[in-house]
Amino acid sequence: MLLQRTGTGTIPPSVGGFATPCWESLAEAWDTAPDPSSATATLGPTTVELGHDDLETDDSSLDVKDHEFGWDNEHPRRKVEVGAYRIEWRPVTNGQFYEYWKAAEGKVSMPKSWVNQNGHVMVNSWLMYNHRRTRMLRRSANA
Repeated sequence: MLLQRTGTGTIPPSVGGFATPCWESLAEAWDTAPDPSSATATLGPTTVELGHDDLETDDSSLDVKDHEFGWDNEHPRRKVEVGAYRIEWRPVTNGQFYEYWKAAEGKVSMPKSWVNQNGHVMVNSWLMYNHRRTRMLRRSANA
């Protein structure tokens, strides 16, 4: 994570006094945690507080203790009522979303990061782009 400062770019967290997480112990704790007893949890209804009141004039200081940083679209701090909803414990994989997308039969848009190429749905990544570009360059060089 990097911190952005107005007019002076970014600074690494170590400069701002942030400690690096102990990834090894976190990974061990995650690996040994028991699986949840159900696939979903029901949350809400509740009131959540979103956003913050970040003063842009405070961003020039390197002293980040008790200071909130955020983007302009995160202003102002506000309370929002959220109804009850169900959420999965685990992140949804591309494969799971693909199955959901297929079953929706056009009611759900294809993610912008996916492409349909000759009837095959694939993730549109830089590697794929670079591979296609390399093949095109080789073809034009051999022509």
